[in-house]
Amino acid sequence: MGVSILFFARTAILAVKTFASNGQLLQSPSGNDLMNINQPAESRAVARNFRLIRHPTRQAFTLIELLVVIGIVAILASLLLPTLAGAKTRAQRLKCSSQMKQLGLGFTLFTSDHNDQYPPTAYSTGDYQYQLSWDDYIHRYIGGTAADADLIVGISGGIADPGSIPKILKCPADNIQITIRWAVFGQRRTYAMNWAGPSFQITTRNGRLPPPNYGVGILYDLTGSAPGSLPDWEPRGYKDSVVGDPAGTLLLVEQPEGGNIAGNDWPSFCMGPTGPATDQDQSPYQIVTGGRRNWGAAAYGLHAKRFNYLFHDGHVSIHKITETVGAGTLNTPKGMWTMTPGD
Repeated sequence: MGVSILFFARTAILAVKTFASNGQLLQSPSGNDLMNINQPAESRAVARNFRLIRHPTRQAFTLIELLVVIGIVAILASLLLPTLAGAKTRAQRLKCSSQMKQLGLGFTLFTSDHNDQYPPTAYSTGDYQYQLSWDDYIHRYIGGTAADADLIVGISGGIADPGSIPKILKCPADNIQITIRWAVFGQRRTYAMNWAGPSFQITTRNGRLPPPNYGVGILYDLTGSAPGSLPDWEPRGYKDSVVGDPAGTLLLVEQPEGGNIAGNDWPSFCMGPTGPATDQDQSPYQIVTGGRRNWGAAAYGLHAKRFNYLFHDGHVSIHKITETVGAGTLNTPKGMWTMTPGD
């Protein structure tokens, strides 16, 4: 009995292998019929049945099988795509944070070479030219290679190759195209300095600096007092010692606007998390309400409804906009937007 079972098992295995490979009659390795008169009767019966079975070779998938495969692929894709998109978003956020840290190092190197003074957010003597913005002042410290003559034009890359402008000025998640027709050849800039408060504009070269209550981003606007003159490469600015809480005061923020262009004075500064559209696509807020497009809100969503922020001590952290305003509001922020601890 044991020999019969063993032989049956071996016969079945050979049959399956033969059917699967070429669909031919069950034969022994020598080519002879597996039935043998010396075999037990039940074994010969099984072998005879195997001989009568033919399995045609399958040439293609049936329609039902193909639909099942397509359905499985679709289900797997729907499960995997959100995960992949989330991973890409996190990678972009981390790279943005790294870029802001490099920009912070550029500010530190600038202040160490300029009597511990920060650069202004911009120095402007004309509407479309003769402008220097904060990224022009730290240009050499962040890997820029453009000539000074190019930087003072007001749109970095306007004369030289835009490739001379450091790529770290643009967040990797920022896919906004420049929307101002006279600046389409420029380089996008995602970031802006924290402004120096309502009196942040100085209209003369030796004008009085505003009280150090907000950020350090002051704007020299000499378009009325010295129009067309060359901007100052050594302007007066706040000393780094005026910032009493470096770890809690913002230096640079994300400000995704269609008109935020490297080298341009407006909007090289940011007045707060939200505000109304005031100047075409150059409104100085992180999220503009009532604007032509919702660039800020879209970019905010790309970072999981958060923005990256660079602080005066050089660290970068990501926050919801509501976490940055302290006792203030989104339109009139305090908290991280001022130099006053605990407000």
